[in-house]
Amino acid sequence: PRGMKINEVTNAVHIVEDPTSCLYENERRGSQLKYIAAETLYYFAGRRDLEFIKKYAAFWEQIANEDATVNSAYGNLIFTEVNKAGVTQWDWAFQSLVKDKDTRQAILLFNKPDYQYFGNKDVICTLNGVFNIRDNRLHLTVNMRSNDAILGTPTDIAFFALLQMQMCKILKEEAYPELELGRLTHIANSYHIYERHFTLAAEMVAKQFKPVN
Repeated sequence: PRGMKINEVTNAVHIVEDPTSCLYENERRGSQLKYIAAETLYYFAGRRDLEFIKKYAAFWEQIANEDATVNSAYGNLIFTEVNKAGVTQWDWAFQSLVKDKDTRQAILLFNKPDYQYFGNKDVICTLNGVFNIRDNRLHLTVNMRSNDAILGTPTDIAFFALLQMQMCKILKEEAYPELELGRLTHIANSYHIYERHFTLAAEMVAKQFKPVN
């Protein structure tokens, strides 16, 4: 893609049985804790400005809009923007689960038609997330059109796991006291490693991955 060599698996599925264990140590490259912390603050604040997040990763400047905003501001998409009824996507998902424990409508949409134009440098990678309560466990399934195994997956899974934990916590407090945390299923249509990371990936796999609690 775009003249760059990759190794790719299509329709890759990651199943995280314990979303509370979504960070890891690795002698070559572990979870980028400082960046994950900054991104978490950025997302949960519902911001989409470049100014804050660019301090922690330069790549945001490469994909920013001319007005110094970014499209892939997941928190802004689900916590700040409202629909025609004045409801955020987070509230929609939460209320759907409260009203019907078996609902199949508790969805979060990330990639929108508004971003489907040529010249857009930030075509959002995440398509949607779907919450389900089954057997008294809250599950989250995330669908992505594209996921970089080195730079994307570790931070994406950390955020979505936290999102799932947050939803579970609120539902326990407000509606279902016996609710437990379920699986996080992360699906990527294109799961890939760029050539510049081939050696790094091989070196990481050669080292032990240890969970961070």
